[in-house]
Amino acid sequence: MKNKKHLLFLLLLVPIVTFGQVKLSKDFRVTVGTPYPVIDAPDKEYFSDGKGQAIAVKSKGEKVTIQRYDISKMAEVSRKEYEDFPPASKLQKIMKLGDKLFYIYASVNKKDKTEDLYSREVNMADGTFGTPKLLLSTSKEVKVSSYMESVTTAMFGIGSPIKYEINTSFDNSKLLIRYRLKPAERDDSKNYDILGFYVYDANMEKQWGGEVKMPYTEKQMNNIAYGVTREGKAFMLAYLNESKEFELLNISSDLKVETNKIAIDGKLIFQELKLRESVDGNISCIGFYANGIDFKVNWTGNSAFSFNTNGILSFTMDQKGKVLQNNNFEFPLELINQYESAKSKEKNEKREEGGKAGINDVKMIDVNIDADGNTTVVGEQQYVRKEFVINNTKNVYYYADLIATKFDKNGKLIWMKKLPKTQAGLQGKGGMSVKYIKGNGANYILYLDNVKNANIQLSETPEKHSDGRGGFLTAYKIDDATGAIEKHSICDINNIDGTEAFQFKTSRIFNAADKVFMLEIYIKGKEDTMVKMELTK
Repeated sequence: MKNKKHLLFLLLLVPIVTFGQVKLSKDFRVTVGTPYPVIDAPDKEYFSDGKGQAIAVKSKGEKVTIQRYDISKMAEVSRKEYEDFPPASKLQKIMKLGDKLFYIYASVNKKDKTEDLYSREVNMADGTFGTPKLLLSTSKEVKVSSYMESVTTAMFGIGSPIKYEINTSFDNSKLLIRYRLKPAERDDSKNYDILGFYVYDANMEKQWGGEVKMPYTEKQMNNIAYGVTREGKAFMLAYLNESKEFELLNISSDLKVETNKIAIDGKLIFQELKLRESVDGNISCIGFYANGIDFKVNWTGNSAFSFNTNGILSFTMDQKGKVLQNNNFEFPLELINQYESAKSKEKNEKREEGGKAGINDVKMIDVNIDADGNTTVVGEQQYVRKEFVINNTKNVYYYADLIATKFDKNGKLIWMKKLPKTQAGLQGKGGMSVKYIKGNGANYILYLDNVKNANIQLSETPEKHSDGRGGFLTAYKIDDATGAIEKHSICDINNIDGTEAFQFKTSRIFNAADKVFMLEIYIKGKEDTMVKMELTK
């Protein structure tokens, strides 16, 4: 019995053995750059200046380093360290607006007893910071809104606190900063949320802003999502718990709230809804939905709740909440059963009779709305299970199959694909999950895979990849027009043209230029380097 309990997790504990010669993709030309001294920082983000250079911004508390990297020469050009940030500063977001890059951070001013939010422009031409600019200040305590996902705290862990949520309009010309004050009442039935709404233009110039009292108590209303139009109008999606209805709340520049009922089924369950202005000025809302939550018990006796994902709901409304289009892209049984065992298929077929068949725990990875109004949605199975590992029960983190879907502005489904993979590890996200990059005429989803899957056919079910056990950097390529899928093995991270990569993270992959992807890796000896992946077709 003991051996059987260990068998489930055997693939996570034994070295990977390579069988046969792996055929690397000829569609990618891989180049390793000149090494440079490592920068120790928990948060690393990468951007392209569109002129042949990559910009890396690396944050560790009040110390921030800006690096410039020449893509053609594959060498670091400059780096500059800054330690002039206020004590206990917290990064909120680094974002590119047009041709400008902004570093947005929060701090507490103990002398004036205020909570402040600042921005500093990153000069991408010379890799320097501009002068800090105060965006807003409040004398009241701001509560944490969410957490910035880190390597070891993905899924259900706690990462870096985010107090200020930031959204942009469709054309990136307007910016909405939203925050929540500490509740005045502990009793949700008595407390009315006070939310801050501030709108800025692409130069970080304030258009309007202030704090707004919500029209319902916390018990009556759940705050779902927020957005801003190119005209600078703020809006939010709310769910009324008792009546099970959605409402669109419009927040005007004079800080008044207008409520609008939305004719959408309020009985559906959503893990997350993405809300943003669409290309025609209306408001688009997209999310994976479930018709229920499953309670699962595995053979070890451990239990877990599972989000039984049934499909994608996408609806468009005008700025008054009138639904103009409502599309339900339900997962067909054929898609659900792809790459599943015979036992799982049989179970799904029985569940389908009651309309319950689904794909468990699908989380939204990316939503892309192009200039023509076509929408691409990428989701990934992400869940945690308690399993028996070396005489102990531990959390095992799974990043599994992908669901990629594209539909046009009229709600016509163009394609829906299930892309198989299974990654499992013990240290949170680690080197798992994916990086989605929208290319010219194609979609690319990059991830680390088991070497045994390098030569298998698309119709075959892949072997599990064990986090921290090496692997091949792999890409699914989905044709934008047809949905045709190709799978490419790009490189072995243990031997990238003679270089061994350590501390692999999908978050360190970025789109550097047209048909050029980059990846920063640690190569030991306290050095990093860049890996360039150029598409040859």
